[in-house]
Amino acid sequence: MLIIIFKKNKTISKIRISILFLVFYYYLCVMLTNIVGIPTLSEYIRLSRLGEAFFNPNINLIPFSDGFSLSFILNIFLFVPLGFLCPLISKSYQSIKNTLLIGCGLSFTIETVQLFTLYRATDINDLITNIVGTLIGYFCFRFIHKLVITKSHSISDYKEPYYMRYMPIVIIVTTFILGFFS
Repeated sequence: MLIIIFKKNKTISKIRISILFLVFYYYLCVMLTNIVGIPTLSEYIRLSRLGEAFFNPNINLIPFSDGFSLSFILNIFLFVPLGFLCPLISKSYQSIKNTLLIGCGLSFTIETVQLFTLYRATDINDLITNIVGTLIGYFCFRFIHKLVITKSHSISDYKEPYYMRYMPIVIIVTTFILGFFS
């Protein structure tokens, strides 16, 4: 993916984009496989051999029914990097609307996928806290952007290719697919 981007646009900062893509991909790998626990093909094969069902709904649709806990705070911190990294990767996510949409979309996808896992719960609290974490990450980006990047003007003057707006989504989908087949 990086090779294609670099061939199409010679003016793009190769080191910056490479590092951001790798950090974003690594963050998603750790989050999706180790923390969130998306289902994998090997897990479905194991469940099939045990005669277990693939669809295991454990749903909580009542916000804050069990109060606030450590998991509430950890879910917020889990999505802060998403809200911070997406605007760094693509200028189109420097809009709060786009960053909020990708945070909501990823969180909703994770909660939906958890319907197909054996020991996970689909919880409205997770959705709320993930969105709050995305917003905190976005506001951290805005704060740092005002302090550092605005002084140099080098990135804000850069004309971004249209396909860069899809890169965070492409990385997320790629991570889900590779995680499923791992």
